[in-house]
This record gives sequence, structure tokens and C-alpha cells, in this order.
Amino acid sequence: MKNILAKGGIEFLAVFLGIVLSLWVDDYRESKELENRLNDDYKKILTEVNANIKNINEIINANKKHSAAEDSLIDILNELIPYNFEIVIPLIKSAAYTPTFFGRTSAYNASIASGRFNASKRESLADEISLLYEHYLKRLELNGDLFDMRGRDFEKDYAMPFFKARFNQNNIDRTYLKNHFFSKDFHNGMLYLHDFREPHYIDRLNDTYEQLLKVKRNLENSLLKE
Repeated sequence: MKNILAKGGIEFLAVFLGIVLSLWVDDYRESKELENRLNDDYKKILTEVNANIKNINEIINANKKHSAAEDSLIDILNELIPYNFEIVIPLIKSAAYTPTFFGRTSAYNASIASGRFNASKRESLADEISLLYEHYLKRLELNGDLFDMRGRDFEKDYAMPFFKARFNQNNIDRTYLKNHFFSKDFHNGMLYLHDFREPHYIDRLNDTYEQLLKVKRNLENSLLKE
């Protein structure tokens, strides 16, 4: 009887251990598959981050160029530089441009939607990526919308009289344009646009650029360890 019970116990234990081992193997396989898919997600996010770095650099440089044009116009308005019609027109044309940055987010959004991103055990990396996409890029998009509005206001309310000159049309009333240029309305409109571009919008661009570089470094270091 004891032999039968012992044999039964051993068989039960063997079956139990087999089930436990099978569950552990399945769990390990699922965990490994999730990790592999997460790595694929991180590679795609890194590609997205690199594209955003290239794009934001171009936007920063463009806004610095247009900001310099605004600085020159403000100096002319303050009579620190002599007024010259041939110089003022291209400066106004440059100042009217408001290049804005809207980052790519599809790789990050796809990882979030799959549920894999929030299952990551690399919490520090996930936190930095989330900070980039959920804070910096969204804040910059909001600021970009506001900057676009200021650009349209400047174009419509203050720079419109210069359109004929900007497009090299005939019968341009230079006296009227000079008087309009030195009006309080145009001066205030110029300051209204410039005040938002620099330092406000350019600062937001630089903040986002630094976070993009940080995420790039963290992703590269994490992927190298795999």
C-alpha cells in the first residue's frame, strides 16, 4: 500500500512539475517575444527621433534667420539704421515667414496602442520617451499653432500694404509705404510677432531639441545592450 501511495505521489509530483515547467517556458517565451517586439518598437522610435532631430534643426535655423530680419527691421524703426526701401522689402518678406515644427509621432503612437510600450521594464527609458512625446512635442505643437496665428495677424494686419512691392509689381507708392512702415501700428505689429518668435518659440524649439538628443542617446545605449 505504501509503495502504491509513494508511486502515486511521485507521479503526481512529476505531473505537477511538468505543468509548472510548461507554464514557466510559456511565460518565458511570451516575455522574450514581448521584449523582441519592444526592441523593434524602440528601433522605429529611434528612426522617428532622428528624423525629428533633422527637421527641428532646419526649423530652428530658419527661425533664427527670420528673427535676424526682424531685429534689422526694429533697428530701422528705431532709427538706428537708415531706412532703405530696397532693403526693407526683403526684410519684411523674411519676417512674415513663421516656420513651425510638428514632429513625427507614428512609431510612438503605434507602440502605445499595442500596449507594449507601457509593459516595458526599462522604466527610465520609457519615462524619457513619454516626456518627449507627451510633453515637449505636444507643448511645441500648441506653441506652433499660436505662432502661426501671430504670423497670419502680422501678414494680414500690418504687412499687406507691402505685397505689391514684395512681388515686384508696378505703380508702387513708396511714400505711402514709408509712412506706413514708420507708423505705430506697423511698429507694434512687428514687436507683437518678434516677441513670440524670440525668445519664446525658439526657446521651445531648443528645449525640444535637447530632449530629442537625450532620448536618442538613451535609445542607442539601450539597444546596444540587447
